[in-house]
Amino acid sequence: MNLFVHWINEHGEKELVTPPLSRGDILPGVTRDSLLTLCREWGEFKVAERDVKMSEIVAAVDDNRMIEIFGSGTAAVLSPVKEINYNGQALQIPLALGQAGELCQRLWDAVADIQYGKVDHPWSVKVE
Repeated sequence: MNLFVHWINEHGEKELVTPPLSRGDILPGVTRDSLLTLCREWGEFKVAERDVKMSEIVAAVDDNRMIEIFGSGTAAVLSPVKEINYNGQALQIPLALGQAGELCQRLWDAVADIQYGKVDHPWSVKVE
C-alpha cells in the first residue's frame, strides 16, 4: 500500500505528496505510477515524491490544511483514510464526498474509465 497526502503545504501550495521509491519499502507498482502520472498531467497542484513526517500530518490537520489522505495498491486501487491514531490522538482526515475525498474519487473514476474503455487513452487498447 502506498500513501498519498493531499494538502496545502507549509508554503501555501496545494500539493500531493507520496513517499519516494528510494526508501525501499514502497513497491514501484503500475497503480502508483498511474496516479502520479495522471496528477502531473492534470497540472492542477504540485506533485512530490518525498518522505512525509507524522509531525507534518499533525500540523496540517491542526492548521486545517489537510485536504485528504488515501492509499493505493494493486488490489485495493484506492482507499480513503478517515482517521489516523497517533500518540493517543485521533486525527480526523477530511472526506469531502463522505466516503472518499475529491481527488481520491476523481482518480478512481479516471482509472476506471481508462480500464473499461469509457475514455480513449494511450494506456489502453480496444480489442474487438
